[in-house]
Amino acid sequence: MRGVYLGGGGSAEQEAELWKEAFNPGDSVVIWPFAHAAIQDRESSIAWMRGALASYALRSIDAWIEARIEDAGLSGVDVVCIPGGNTFALLHELRSTGLLQLLQEHLRAGGRYYGGSAGAILAGTDISIALDADPNDVGLSSTGGLDLIGGMDVLPHYAPSAREVAREHTALTGRPVLCLPEASGVVVSEGRLRNVGPEPIEIVDRDHLRFLRAGDNYPAALGPSAAPTSTT
Repeated sequence: MRGVYLGGGGSAEQEAELWKEAFNPGDSVVIWPFAHAAIQDRESSIAWMRGALASYALRSIDAWIEARIEDAGLSGVDVVCIPGGNTFALLHELRSTGLLQLLQEHLRAGGRYYGGSAGAILAGTDISIALDADPNDVGLSSTGGLDLIGGMDVLPHYAPSAREVAREHTALTGRPVLCLPEASGVVVSEGRLRNVGPEPIEIVDRDHLRFLRAGDNYPAALGPSAAPTSTT
């Protein structure tokens, strides 16, 4: 896997350090706006991403407005980009159309993934942590995500006031929670998780609270015995 890039759900400016690494000159990017059910909202999401990516000298920016596998699939695509919306609607749409399997094949083949907000939550082991923000109107009972970050769940749009939410979630599930403020992003590659900043991020794991400043690296599979490379 070449790289997974997860943003806290802020603006392009707030996630600029992450985007510089996620989107390289000459890349082919495809946008999947399927965290929105309505076509109008999908179109708005695509327009925002296209505008935000316009200065990145990409080879191409494609977008799939309908959740169906195109003839060429993801052949030639460097980065699959999934922005925010309703996480339950996103997972339901990807599963029911076969796109989740297509995305997993893209990752296994060395493709890259950018997820912001709902897209970041999807990268975790399970998306049930999104219940505090997103209604499960599609009625998902199985909420397993992509599990790209070593057994952690992801909580974007994070502020310290939400720390208790993360503590309750990890106490219930036994899984650590990666807490991403809007002005932050992480890169997961080769078994390591790196905070690109600018804001520090937190990892809540049962009785443990870890802070990662910009530039800090941690093992992607965290647990009580995992030793950080730097601490605050």
